[in-house]
Amino acid sequence: MFTYKENKTIITFMNANELKLHLDNKDENLCTSDIGYVTLPMLMLSEKLLAKIATLLEEKYSMSNSQLDVLASLHSANEENYTLSPTKLYERLFFSSGGMTKVLKKLEKKEFINRLDNIEDKRSKLVQLTQTGREILEKSLADVIELEELMFASLNTEDRKYLSSLLFKVLE
Repeated sequence: MFTYKENKTIITFMNANELKLHLDNKDENLCTSDIGYVTLPMLMLSEKLLAKIATLLEEKYSMSNSQLDVLASLHSANEENYTLSPTKLYERLFFSSGGMTKVLKKLEKKEFINRLDNIEDKRSKLVQLTQTGREILEKSLADVIELEELMFASLNTEDRKYLSSLLFKVLE
């Protein structure tokens, strides 16, 4: 289900066909510009992809997207022995301090991370990715990539490259 709000009007679509029908019929309540043909399907696709990833992670790994993001950030700090301060983590991920603490506690309970004494700042502890955390990160990322492959299976290699080039063109 996708919900779009414009000018205090809330419109909910059950599927992409309903959205396309409204756009094709030039539904004034939905969109007053043809840019809706681009932005609304992108928003719908993004929401669908993130929801499927969240479901996969929760059902298979009892993990949230946020937890996966933390593990991936720690993994990218391999030059620092997979270790970062909580401050560096929440700055990288745009989490609040409280939100980061909550995620770290869950990851520590699962033994995906260790909390280490910080010799440079006795008031804080460093966060280190464990071997178990690295293994679960690799497995879960492989499953996420497989899910993404399935979602985009209707596009051949040429279509994917073209879509990617268009998206990066807009991002520039």
